[in-house]
Amino acid sequence: MVKGIVKSRVLFQRFLSKPATIGSLYPSSSELCREMLTGTNIESAQNVIELGPGTGVITMEILTSIGHQAKFFAVELDSHIYEEFRRHWPHVKIYHDSAENLGDIMKKDGMTRADVIVSGLPWAAFPQSLQKTILKEVVESLPENGYFTTFAYLQGMMLPAARRFKKMLKKEFSEVSTSKVIWKNIPPAFVYRCRK
Repeated sequence: MVKGIVKSRVLFQRFLSKPATIGSLYPSSSELCREMLTGTNIESAQNVIELGPGTGVITMEILTSIGHQAKFFAVELDSHIYEEFRRHWPHVKIYHDSAENLGDIMKKDGMTRADVIVSGLPWAAFPQSLQKTILKEVVESLPENGYFTTFAYLQGMMLPAARRFKKMLKKEFSEVSTSKVIWKNIPPAFVYRCRK
């Protein structure tokens, strides 16, 4: 079993050094983690991927939700968070790579399709080209009726990049819904739940 979650201190330090690639100073709240997986049929998913696991709080929720036969791996670009994650979660498969390379990572892992992709990536901090590249990889990795779920911070919705990302989701997925605002999260956030 897993040993624990990556310390918040590591996330804080990485945020200070790379605020454009680390989305927040704080780990996601348990309420946000649960909301991320609601309505995705993750319990019956055979293949699940997490992009940007950070401290591992959403990872913990995923691992308690998926079936025993489900295949799971995470993808983390930040080398410090990756190393801390491996130290705290020695039995969880994680790739030190960019979500831009998701298709190649899946081939390496022997996974042809992901039923559910869960993302903790800071989409509003990404330039348009990166948003497009990663989202294209996500869409191509899902089967029909596959789910993609991610979250956004409420205060960030005024940013052009956040509004652009919302439009991209509506263009790429047959269904896009948003959750209630999770006010207990710091900062307040909501979930995008997308079905291909």
